[in-house]
Amino acid sequence: MNSKISPKERLSLVGMYLRLPFSLLASIALSPFLARTRGKGINRVIAEAVASFFITHCSPRQLQHFLGPSTEKYIQWAKKRSLQPIVEDLSGSETAKLMWLTEKRTDRVLFYIHGGGYMSPHTDNMVGFCPGLRKALLQETGGELDFGIASLVYTLHPATFPTQLTEFILALTHLISSGVSPENIILIGDSAGANLIIQFITHTLRPVPDVIPSPFRAIEGIDVPRRLLRGIILVSPWISLGTPTPSYARNTKYDFVNASAFTRWGSWYMERVQPSHIPWIKPSSSSSFKGLETMVSRVLITAGGRECILDDATSIFDMIEELQIPKENLTVTLDIEEKGIHEDSILDIESPQKSDGGFSDATMRQVNWIREAFEA
Repeated sequence: MNSKISPKERLSLVGMYLRLPFSLLASIALSPFLARTRGKGINRVIAEAVASFFITHCSPRQLQHFLGPSTEKYIQWAKKRSLQPIVEDLSGSETAKLMWLTEKRTDRVLFYIHGGGYMSPHTDNMVGFCPGLRKALLQETGGELDFGIASLVYTLHPATFPTQLTEFILALTHLISSGVSPENIILIGDSAGANLIIQFITHTLRPVPDVIPSPFRAIEGIDVPRRLLRGIILVSPWISLGTPTPSYARNTKYDFVNASAFTRWGSWYMERVQPSHIPWIKPSSSSSFKGLETMVSRVLITAGGRECILDDATSIFDMIEELQIPKENLTVTLDIEEKGIHEDSILDIESPQKSDGGFSDATMRQVNWIREAFEA
């Protein structure tokens, strides 16, 4: 649903539109001299500058109004590619939807949870991210390995925990009920989307009171999860939500989402969260992940070496590693792109940094990880 904004907010948004061209010109002119953009192509500089401008200046309601509903963005994207849009309602929710970014299939599915701080709907980059990974994989395999892509449309701010977690569970249950075996599903989420996957993991392992159960427990019929998922990918995962870590200050000059934006957006989400729910949203000890090997055997965590929330990714990895789970039961890979920023691989799909238009090595490592997971 398109967010309603006040006349004052609308006037402010008009002012932003008028200032944007001047901001872009300044970003382009200064790009050779700034640490954040030095050495990057003009398309990438513009993509980062536009995103940074609206993230910095917009309120959640303005951002939602400006971008419009995820389903509208998706339908426009599909029509440009002569694809038939598929949007499915989810039983138990009046607002959440499941969008298919490919034809529906049940043998292999990449289930994508978009980021945006729980404030933003799907952007063009987000809609095109997983299809871009799929295209690269098809090229790598000569078309021999393909997969479907489904993406959750969840309720945005001011809705807070456990709304999005409940909708995630409804969507995953819907996929399974539609004939997709959990063993054929890879979960992939970026930023807040990765946080939502972490909420699902921690809820599956230690249920949140009064939240609908994880389908993994329901399938077993007992109160113990079992290994079901093909894999999990956490792209620039976000668990600090409103609590700065050392990488915030260290990398804010490099990242298009600066430290103050991460702090502000995290605080907006957390201000409505009950204190008793914090451990499921912001895990801080290895006990949160105890038993992870019972629901998945491989996890990929990716991050940029120059992104503000780098510490979030390394913290998740360290908490899991602390459990000393045997490698034959769980393989966890931490892939840090040395000069990468927040969600670098998502930006790379639409605005590649390589001069030949090809994807970065880090993006291709995600593609190959997906290939290996589905072939295993």
